[in-house]
Amino acid sequence: MNLSGELIALLTTLCWSLGIFPFTEAAKRIGSAPLNQYRLLLAWLIISVILFFWNDLNPFELFTTPQPYHFIFLGLSGIIGFSIGDYCSFTSFKLLGPKLGSLYTTFAPGAALLIGYIALNESINLIGICGILITISGVIWLTLSKKDSNAASIVGYSRDKKGIAYGIVGALCQGTGLVLSKYGMDYYAIKLPTMHAVWIRLLFAFSAAFIVSFLVGKLKSNSKPIFTNEKNNLPFMLLGTLLGPVMGVTLSLFAIQKLEVAVAQTIFALLPLFVLPISFIVYKEKITPQSIFACIVALGGVLLLIWRNKF
Repeated sequence: MNLSGELIALLTTLCWSLGIFPFTEAAKRIGSAPLNQYRLLLAWLIISVILFFWNDLNPFELFTTPQPYHFIFLGLSGIIGFSIGDYCSFTSFKLLGPKLGSLYTTFAPGAALLIGYIALNESINLIGICGILITISGVIWLTLSKKDSNAASIVGYSRDKKGIAYGIVGALCQGTGLVLSKYGMDYYAIKLPTMHAVWIRLLFAFSAAFIVSFLVGKLKSNSKPIFTNEKNNLPFMLLGTLLGPVMGVTLSLFAIQKLEVAVAQTIFALLPLFVLPISFIVYKEKITPQSIFACIVALGGVLLLIWRNKF
C-alpha cells in the first residue's frame, strides 16, 4: 500500500472530524440550507485566492486548461457530493448528533466500491460485499440501541427517522461524488492539478445550491441569517469551512490520486472513531459501550474492503 496516500487520507479524516462540530453548531443556529449554500461559496472564494495569489496563476487557466470531461465529471461530483450529500449530512448531524450522524458515513465506502466497480473497473468480490453488510449491521445496532439513545437524548439529540434517512443519503452521495472526482481527474490523457479539481467541484456545487435556492424562492431567506450573522453563526461556518471543504476536501483528492477510491474512502470512514472523544469533550455526550462496539463492528466491515483482494 502507498504509505503517503494513507497518511494523507488520515489527515483528511482528522480535518473532517474536527469540522463536523462547528458545522453542527452553525446548522443548529441557521439550518442546513443556508449553511451549505454559503460555506460552499466561501470555500470556493478561499480556493480561488490560493490559486490566484499563492500559485501566481493566470485566472483564465482555470477555464482553458480543464477539458469538457473535467467539468462534466468534477461538476457532477461537486453537485452530488457537496450540494446534495453534505446538505443531507448536516441535517443528519443536527438531528442525530455528531456521534451517530458520523457513523452513517461508514456507508460511503460501500457506495464507492459499487460505483468504482461500475465506472472505474475496480475490483469487487464476496469479501467486499460481506464488509458492506457488516458495516450496515453495526450502524443499525447503534441506531436501535436504547441505552445509547438515552445518552444522546440527555444532550438534546434523538433517533429521528428523518435524520437517519438524511445520514444514509448523505453517505451514498459522498461515496459517489468521490468516484466521480477520481474519474474526472485521472481517467483521461490530460491530468488536472488537484487544486484545479477542487475549484471546479466547489464552483458547480455552490452554483447548484444558489440556483435551487432561487428556484424555490428561498434565496432571500437563506441569505438573511448569513449577512446578519444570526445567532453568531459566522465564526462556526468559517472554521468548519476551513477544516472541511478547504483543507479536508483538498487532502481527500490528493489521497484518491494515490489510493483506490474504496481504500481511501475506508480510511475516511474512521471518522466515527475520531468523533467519539471529540463529542465527549464538546457536548459531554457519554461514550457508551454500545457506541464503541458499533464503531468497531462498522469499521471492521469497512476494513474488509481494504483486504478484500487478499483472500
